[in-house]
Amino acid sequence: MLYFNQTMTKCIAIDTSTRRFCLGAKNGNDYIDMSSDKTTDHAKEIFKKIDHALKCADITIRELDFLAVGIGPGRFSGLRVSISAIKSISYVLNIPIIAISSLEFIAKEIMDQNDVDRILLIEDAGRGNLYLGAYALKDQECIRISDDQVRHTEEMKISDTDGLIIGSGLIRYPEMKINSNSMLREPGEVYLNSKTLIDHALEEFKKGNTIDCMSLKPNYLFDEVAN
Repeated sequence: MLYFNQTMTKCIAIDTSTRRFCLGAKNGNDYIDMSSDKTTDHAKEIFKKIDHALKCADITIRELDFLAVGIGPGRFSGLRVSISAIKSISYVLNIPIIAISSLEFIAKEIMDQNDVDRILLIEDAGRGNLYLGAYALKDQECIRISDDQVRHTEEMKISDTDGLIIGSGLIRYPEMKINSNSMLREPGEVYLNSKTLIDHALEEFKKGNTIDCMSLKPNYLFDEVAN
């Protein structure tokens, strides 16, 4: 049996699927958040930012139990940055990886903050495309209702849903045919939170759901996304 002591866990978490640079570290019960908004160049000094987060958390990179990363879907150029960085660290130091859908942990934070247990996240993917993520809360665990997917706005027609519909797609394409009494025209990226990503990754780590660097792949959903 694997003994897991959450109060002793050391990890970093990063997501660059949106304009928000989401980066955090955990050392036992302490969380350090180094996220920044509206970052256009995630690649610039990424390892310097990771090193700074580790120093603020008072841990060394060799002490990390795992690396958590949001794998998208999201911006093509943005995802490459975090995936490449995490792969490099994992490869050199043989640290296991927890890969999580970016839509999934955003959805978990949205449900927690808005006190709902079901959500359809509709995020703008550019060029008339949308990222869709459908999730629910069951016993405080985020459950994926269907696989994350990409759809064109012309394909969208939603009615009679009992969950919250939210996302930047509602702002970018207000003409979409959506019949719901529960809509929030707010981008999902404002809910990007390194603590939520870390906590979500901790649950997966306890279950043993880790991968190695060779298995880590971004979830683009399609080959190229308009930035």
